[in-house]
Amino acid sequence: MSALPAIAAATLPTLIYTLIIWWLDRYEKEPVPLLVAAFLWGSLPAVVIAFVASGLLALPLGATPLGPGLGRGGLSPLVEEPVKALALVLLFLLARGEFDGPLDGIVYGALIGFGFSMSENLLFFLAHPADLGGLFWLRGVLFGLNHALFTSIVGLALGAARFSGPRAAALAVVFALAGAIGLHALHNYAVERRLPGITLSWLVQSAGVLAVLAVAVLSWRHEADRIAAQLGEEIALGVIDPHDYYVAASPSRRARAQLQALLAGGPARFRRVRLLHHLMTELAFCKHQLGLGDPSRSCDARDTLRRRIAALRAELAGEDDGARLVA
Repeated sequence: MSALPAIAAATLPTLIYTLIIWWLDRYEKEPVPLLVAAFLWGSLPAVVIAFVASGLLALPLGATPLGPGLGRGGLSPLVEEPVKALALVLLFLLARGEFDGPLDGIVYGALIGFGFSMSENLLFFLAHPADLGGLFWLRGVLFGLNHALFTSIVGLALGAARFSGPRAAALAVVFALAGAIGLHALHNYAVERRLPGITLSWLVQSAGVLAVLAVAVLSWRHEADRIAAQLGEEIALGVIDPHDYYVAASPSRRARAQLQALLAGGPARFRRVRLLHHLMTELAFCKHQLGLGDPSRSCDARDTLRRRIAALRAELAGEDDGARLVA
Protein backbone atom coordinates (compact mmCIF):
# COMPACT_ATOMS: atom_id res chain seq x y z
CA MET A 1 0.00 0.00 0.00
CA SER A 2 1.21 3.53 -0.82
CA ALA A 3 2.51 5.64 2.03
CA LEU A 4 0.99 8.81 0.53
CA PRO A 5 -2.30 8.61 2.49
CA ALA A 6 -0.39 8.26 5.76
CA ILE A 7 1.92 11.16 4.86
CA ALA A 8 -1.05 13.35 3.92
CA ALA A 9 -2.92 12.44 7.11
CA ALA A 10 0.12 13.39 9.23
CA THR A 11 1.06 16.61 7.43
CA LEU A 12 -2.30 18.21 6.61
CA PRO A 13 -3.40 18.91 10.22
CA THR A 14 0.15 20.04 11.02
CA LEU A 15 0.07 22.56 8.18
CA ILE A 16 -3.26 23.99 9.36
CA TYR A 17 -2.17 24.20 13.00
CA THR A 18 1.15 25.81 12.01
CA LEU A 19 -0.60 28.50 9.97
CA ILE A 20 -2.83 29.27 12.98
CA ILE A 21 0.24 29.66 15.20
CA TRP A 22 1.86 31.87 12.56
CA TRP A 23 -1.22 34.09 12.61
CA LEU A 24 -1.28 34.10 16.41
CA ASP A 25 2.06 35.92 16.50
CA ARG A 26 0.53 39.13 15.21
CA TYR A 27 2.89 42.00 15.98
CA GLU A 28 6.41 40.64 15.78
CA LYS A 29 6.87 37.53 13.70
CA GLU A 30 9.68 35.35 14.98
CA PRO A 31 12.66 34.77 12.66
CA VAL A 32 11.86 32.04 10.15
CA PRO A 33 15.17 30.15 10.73
CA LEU A 34 14.36 29.84 14.45
CA LEU A 35 10.79 28.71 13.70
CA VAL A 36 12.08 26.10 11.26
CA ALA A 37 14.71 24.96 13.76
CA ALA A 38 12.04 24.54 16.46
CA PHE A 39 9.79 22.53 14.15
CA LEU A 40 12.63 20.35 12.86
CA TRP A 41 13.83 19.59 16.39
CA GLY A 42 10.38 18.32 17.28
CA SER A 43 9.91 16.36 14.06
CA LEU A 44 13.18 14.42 13.97
CA PRO A 45 15.81 14.60 16.77
CA ALA A 46 13.24 14.78 19.58
CA VAL A 47 11.32 11.79 18.22
CA VAL A 48 14.45 9.68 17.76
CA ILE A 49 15.93 10.58 21.16
CA ALA A 50 12.62 9.96 22.93
CA PHE A 51 12.12 6.61 21.21
CA VAL A 52 15.62 5.38 22.01
CA ALA A 53 15.56 6.67 25.59
CA SER A 54 12.14 5.11 26.27
CA GLY A 55 13.36 1.76 24.96
CA LEU A 56 16.55 1.84 27.01
CA LEU A 57 14.73 2.80 30.21
CA ALA A 58 11.99 0.24 29.63
CA LEU A 59 14.47 -2.66 29.58
CA PRO A 60 15.62 -2.49 33.22
CA LEU A 61 12.15 -1.50 34.44
CA GLY A 62 10.60 -4.53 32.76
CA ALA A 63 12.04 -6.80 35.45
CA THR A 64 10.59 -4.77 38.32
CA PRO A 65 7.05 -4.73 39.77
CA LEU A 66 6.60 -1.36 38.07
CA GLY A 67 7.41 -2.83 34.68
CA PRO A 68 3.87 -3.38 33.36
CA GLY A 69 2.90 0.19 34.17
CA LEU A 70 6.16 1.81 33.08
CA GLY A 71 6.80 0.28 29.71
CA ARG A 72 7.60 2.39 26.69
CA GLY A 73 4.13 3.98 26.73
CA GLY A 74 4.16 4.68 30.45
CA LEU A 75 7.56 6.30 30.22
CA SER A 76 6.70 8.54 27.28
CA PRO A 77 5.65 11.63 29.32
CA LEU A 78 8.82 11.44 31.44
CA VAL A 79 11.02 11.20 28.35
CA GLU A 80 9.26 13.13 25.60
CA GLU A 81 8.47 16.32 27.49
CA PRO A 82 12.06 17.01 28.69
CA VAL A 83 13.41 16.21 25.21
CA LYS A 84 11.02 18.68 23.59
CA ALA A 85 11.64 21.29 26.30
CA LEU A 86 15.40 21.04 25.71
CA ALA A 87 15.02 22.89 22.41
CA LEU A 88 13.09 25.67 24.15
CA VAL A 89 15.80 26.10 26.75
CA LEU A 90 18.47 26.25 24.03
CA LEU A 91 16.48 28.85 22.08
CA PHE A 92 16.03 30.83 25.28
CA LEU A 93 19.77 30.78 25.99
CA LEU A 94 21.11 31.24 22.45
CA ALA A 95 18.47 33.61 21.01
CA ARG A 96 17.40 35.40 24.16
CA GLY A 97 16.68 38.63 22.30
CA GLU A 98 13.92 36.88 20.33
CA PHE A 99 12.13 35.75 23.51
CA ASP A 100 10.08 38.88 24.16
CA GLY A 101 7.39 37.34 26.36
CA PRO A 102 4.90 34.49 26.87
CA LEU A 103 3.54 34.63 23.30
CA ASP A 104 6.95 33.91 21.79
CA GLY A 105 7.35 30.94 24.12
CA ILE A 106 3.93 29.65 23.09
CA VAL A 107 4.84 29.93 19.40
CA TYR A 108 8.17 28.12 19.71
CA GLY A 109 6.75 25.47 22.04
CA ALA A 110 3.75 24.80 19.82
CA LEU A 111 5.93 24.38 16.73
CA ILE A 112 8.16 21.88 18.52
CA GLY A 113 5.02 20.00 19.57
CA PHE A 114 3.54 20.06 16.06
CA GLY A 115 6.75 18.67 14.61
CA PHE A 116 6.82 15.90 17.21
CA SER A 117 3.17 14.92 16.76
CA MET A 118 3.50 14.94 12.95
CA SER A 119 6.37 12.43 13.01
CA GLU A 120 4.81 10.33 15.76
CA ASN A 121 1.48 10.23 13.93
CA LEU A 122 3.18 9.28 10.68
CA LEU A 123 4.79 6.28 12.36
CA PHE A 124 1.42 5.20 13.78
CA PHE A 125 -0.33 5.66 10.43
CA LEU A 126 2.30 3.67 8.55
CA ALA A 127 2.19 0.88 11.15
CA HIS A 128 -1.63 0.61 11.05
CA PRO A 129 -2.75 1.40 7.49
CA ALA A 130 -6.06 -0.44 7.91
CA ASP A 131 -7.03 1.90 10.77
CA LEU A 132 -5.85 5.10 9.09
CA GLY A 133 -9.25 6.81 9.09
CA GLY A 134 -9.93 6.27 12.78
CA LEU A 135 -6.38 7.07 13.82
CA PHE A 136 -6.44 10.27 11.77
CA TRP A 137 -9.51 11.61 13.56
CA LEU A 138 -8.28 10.47 16.96
CA ARG A 139 -4.61 11.47 16.80
CA GLY A 140 -4.59 14.15 14.12
CA VAL A 141 -7.82 16.00 14.89
CA LEU A 142 -9.25 15.18 18.32
CA PHE A 143 -5.88 15.14 20.08
CA GLY A 144 -3.88 16.96 17.40
CA LEU A 145 -3.02 19.83 19.73
CA ASN A 146 -1.79 17.72 22.65
CA HIS A 147 1.96 17.83 22.09
CA ALA A 148 1.80 21.50 21.13
CA LEU A 149 -0.12 22.25 24.33
CA PHE A 150 2.31 20.36 26.56
CA THR A 151 5.42 22.04 25.14
CA SER A 152 3.84 25.49 24.85
CA ILE A 153 3.28 25.42 28.62
CA VAL A 154 7.05 25.32 29.09
CA GLY A 155 7.55 28.02 26.46
CA LEU A 156 4.93 30.22 28.11
CA ALA A 157 6.69 29.87 31.46
CA LEU A 158 10.06 30.76 29.95
CA GLY A 159 8.58 33.80 28.22
CA ALA A 160 6.89 34.93 31.44
CA ALA A 161 10.21 34.65 33.31
CA ARG A 162 12.15 36.36 30.51
CA PHE A 163 13.08 39.44 32.54
CA SER A 164 13.14 37.86 36.00
CA GLY A 165 16.66 36.46 36.12
CA PRO A 166 18.16 32.98 35.62
CA ARG A 167 16.87 31.51 38.88
CA ALA A 168 13.28 32.48 38.10
CA ALA A 169 13.63 31.07 34.58
CA ALA A 170 14.99 27.78 35.91
CA LEU A 171 12.15 27.45 38.43
CA ALA A 172 9.64 28.32 35.72
CA VAL A 173 10.97 25.51 33.52
CA VAL A 174 10.88 22.99 36.37
CA PHE A 175 7.29 23.71 37.37
CA ALA A 176 6.03 24.06 33.80
CA LEU A 177 7.77 20.83 32.77
CA ALA A 178 6.16 19.04 35.74
CA GLY A 179 2.79 20.34 34.56
CA ALA A 180 3.43 19.20 30.98
CA ILE A 181 4.48 15.73 32.16
CA GLY A 182 1.40 15.52 34.40
CA LEU A 183 -1.00 16.47 31.58
CA HIS A 184 0.70 14.04 29.22
CA ALA A 185 0.50 11.23 31.78
CA LEU A 186 -3.17 12.02 32.46
CA HIS A 187 -3.89 11.81 28.74
CA ASN A 188 -2.12 8.44 28.37
CA TYR A 189 -3.96 7.05 31.41
CA ALA A 190 -7.35 8.39 30.35
CA VAL A 191 -7.38 7.18 26.75
CA GLU A 192 -6.86 3.61 27.93
CA ARG A 193 -10.30 3.88 29.60
CA ARG A 194 -12.05 4.06 26.22
CA LEU A 195 -14.84 6.55 25.65
CA PRO A 196 -15.14 8.06 29.17
CA GLY A 197 -11.39 8.54 29.38
CA ILE A 198 -11.15 9.90 25.83
CA THR A 199 -13.87 12.41 26.64
CA LEU A 200 -12.12 13.46 29.86
CA SER A 201 -8.79 13.84 28.10
CA TRP A 202 -10.34 15.92 25.31
CA LEU A 203 -12.02 18.22 27.84
CA VAL A 204 -8.73 18.71 29.71
CA GLN A 205 -6.89 19.39 26.45
CA SER A 206 -9.56 21.87 25.33
CA ALA A 207 -9.40 23.72 28.65
CA GLY A 208 -5.63 23.90 28.36
CA VAL A 209 -5.76 25.20 24.79
CA LEU A 210 -8.30 27.87 25.79
CA ALA A 211 -6.08 28.93 28.69
CA VAL A 212 -3.07 29.26 26.37
CA LEU A 213 -5.17 31.24 23.86
CA ALA A 214 -6.27 33.55 26.68
CA VAL A 215 -2.61 34.22 27.51
CA ALA A 216 -1.98 34.93 23.81
CA VAL A 217 -4.81 37.48 23.70
CA LEU A 218 -3.48 39.19 26.83
CA SER A 219 -0.03 39.22 25.22
CA TRP A 220 -1.47 41.01 22.16
CA ARG A 221 -2.76 43.76 24.41
CA HIS A 222 0.55 44.07 26.24
CA GLU A 223 2.45 44.19 22.95
CA ALA A 224 0.10 46.83 21.53
CA ASP A 225 0.56 48.94 24.67
CA ARG A 226 4.32 48.48 24.45
CA ILE A 227 4.40 49.62 20.81
CA ALA A 228 2.23 52.65 21.57
CA ALA A 229 4.34 53.64 24.58
CA GLN A 230 7.73 53.19 22.95
CA LEU A 231 7.06 54.60 19.47
CA GLY A 232 5.48 57.84 20.67
CA GLU A 233 8.94 59.30 21.33
CA GLU A 234 10.04 58.40 17.80
CA ILE A 235 7.57 60.90 16.30
CA ALA A 236 9.22 63.77 18.17
CA LEU A 237 12.65 62.50 17.08
CA GLY A 238 11.53 62.41 13.44
CA VAL A 239 12.19 58.68 13.04
CA ILE A 240 8.54 58.00 12.16
CA ASP A 241 5.50 60.18 11.51
CA PRO A 242 2.02 60.05 13.11
CA HIS A 243 0.65 57.93 10.27
CA ASP A 244 3.39 55.32 10.75
CA TYR A 245 2.58 55.30 14.45
CA TYR A 246 -1.15 54.86 13.74
CA VAL A 247 -0.58 51.94 11.36
CA ALA A 248 2.01 50.17 13.54
CA ALA A 249 -0.37 49.97 16.51
CA SER A 250 -2.87 47.68 14.74
CA PRO A 251 -2.34 44.34 12.95
CA SER A 252 -5.39 44.98 10.75
CA ARG A 253 -4.12 48.42 9.70
CA ARG A 254 -0.71 46.90 8.96
CA ALA A 255 -2.35 44.25 6.78
CA ARG A 256 -4.32 46.88 4.84
CA ALA A 257 -1.22 49.04 4.35
CA GLN A 258 0.77 46.06 3.10
CA LEU A 259 -2.04 45.05 0.72
CA GLN A 260 -2.23 48.58 -0.65
CA ALA A 261 1.55 48.55 -1.14
CA LEU A 262 1.30 45.27 -3.06
CA LEU A 263 -1.46 46.55 -5.32
CA ALA A 264 0.17 49.93 -5.92
CA GLY A 265 3.84 49.02 -6.17
CA GLY A 266 4.08 45.26 -6.55
CA PRO A 267 6.04 42.72 -4.48
CA ALA A 268 9.07 44.96 -4.00
CA ARG A 269 7.09 47.75 -2.34
CA PHE A 270 5.11 45.21 -0.32
CA ARG A 271 8.35 43.80 1.10
CA ARG A 272 9.62 47.26 2.00
CA VAL A 273 6.40 48.28 3.75
CA ARG A 274 6.31 44.98 5.64
CA LEU A 275 9.96 45.45 6.63
CA LEU A 276 9.17 48.96 7.87
CA HIS A 277 6.43 47.61 10.14
CA HIS A 278 8.75 44.88 11.39
CA LEU A 279 11.56 47.35 12.15
CA MET A 280 9.22 49.67 14.03
CA THR A 281 8.05 46.79 16.19
CA GLU A 282 11.65 45.68 16.76
CA LEU A 283 12.51 49.21 17.83
CA ALA A 284 9.62 49.32 20.30
CA PHE A 285 10.60 45.96 21.80
CA CYS A 286 14.29 46.90 21.87
CA LYS A 287 13.55 50.11 23.80
CA HIS A 288 11.30 48.23 26.19
CA GLN A 289 14.03 45.68 26.89
CA LEU A 290 16.63 48.42 27.33
CA GLY A 291 14.36 50.05 29.89
CA LEU A 292 14.29 46.78 31.82
CA GLY A 293 18.08 46.52 31.77
CA ASP A 294 18.19 43.52 29.45
CA PRO A 295 21.87 42.70 28.71
CA SER A 296 20.93 41.18 25.33
CA ARG A 297 20.02 44.65 24.01
CA SER A 298 22.18 47.74 23.55
CA CYS A 299 21.84 51.41 22.63
CA ASP A 300 23.75 50.61 19.43
CA ALA A 301 21.00 48.18 18.42
CA ARG A 302 18.36 50.82 19.11
CA ASP A 303 20.21 53.46 17.09
CA THR A 304 20.80 51.04 14.20
CA LEU A 305 17.08 50.33 14.05
CA ARG A 306 16.34 54.06 13.99
CA ARG A 307 18.73 54.58 11.08
CA ARG A 308 17.28 51.67 9.12
CA ILE A 309 13.73 52.96 9.65
CA ALA A 310 14.69 56.49 8.56
CA ALA A 311 16.44 55.18 5.44
CA LEU A 312 13.52 52.92 4.52
CA ARG A 313 10.98 55.71 4.99
CA ALA A 314 13.09 57.97 2.76
CA GLU A 315 13.21 55.25 0.12
CA LEU A 316 9.43 54.80 0.21
CA ALA A 317 8.91 58.57 0.09
CA GLY A 318 11.19 58.75 -2.97
CA GLU A 319 9.09 56.11 -4.70
CA ASP A 320 5.95 58.11 -3.94
CA ASP A 321 7.50 61.29 -5.36
CA GLY A 322 8.59 59.43 -8.47
CA ALA A 323 5.13 57.99 -8.98
CA ARG A 324 3.58 61.47 -8.71
CA LEU A 325 6.01 62.89 -11.28
CA VAL A 326 5.20 60.09 -13.72
CA ALA A 327 1.47 60.64 -13.16
